[in-house]
Amino acid sequence: MIAPPGAGKGTQGALIAAHFDMPHIATGELLRDHVARQTALGQTVQEYLDRGELVPDRIVLDMLREAMAAAKAAGGGFVLDGIPRNMRQAHAAYLIGRELGMVANVALHLQADDAELMRRLLARAALDHRSDDTREVIAQRLTLYHEVTSPILAWYRDRGILVSVDAMRSAHQVGREVLTALEAMRPLLDHVPEWMRVPVDLTGLEDAFGAIRAAGAPD
Repeated sequence: MIAPPGAGKGTQGALIAAHFDMPHIATGELLRDHVARQTALGQTVQEYLDRGELVPDRIVLDMLREAMAAAKAAGGGFVLDGIPRNMRQAHAAYLIGRELGMVANVALHLQADDAELMRRLLARAALDHRSDDTREVIAQRLTLYHEVTSPILAWYRDRGILVSVDAMRSAHQVGREVLTALEAMRPLLDHVPEWMRVPVDLTGLEDAFGAIRAAGAPD
């Protein structure tokens, strides 16, 4: 899952994992668990979170390999949420997937604008009292996303596995569209090699159907 902070990765990742009965590998939750338990790793991670910086790749990738190996032992399949956040992580995750025979079939892109993301994250901060969700830190995280994470989209697009969804709507609407798209794609994955696949952009569906309804409305 590729999305800026506040776009709903955690909510949609959990929904997809439950629907397809597979592990939800949420690196943010794994890291926060270490922070909450004040482990040595957690204390190191907290310093990065408080500054709005990305946690070093070596920490995240070690956790990822362990979680993916556990998913494979449980029967295979996974929903990856929170990584990759830069091209090095994307390539490393791909190599881990190849090594384990678990290369991703879909890169789900949740698209939303910065103003809406800031509103959502400030509201969440007020409810959850999260130290990493101040206005200044949120702005830094969004800047990092645009500069460091968003270039990954082109790589997944070129691989033909990118599916883009408009995340500016309610979580229910987004989830329904995501599950419908994934169910439609599921039977094709075993028969269409990656090099023959094409990216899917669903972000204009609402506008398209709205235009159709408007065109069909009586005068």
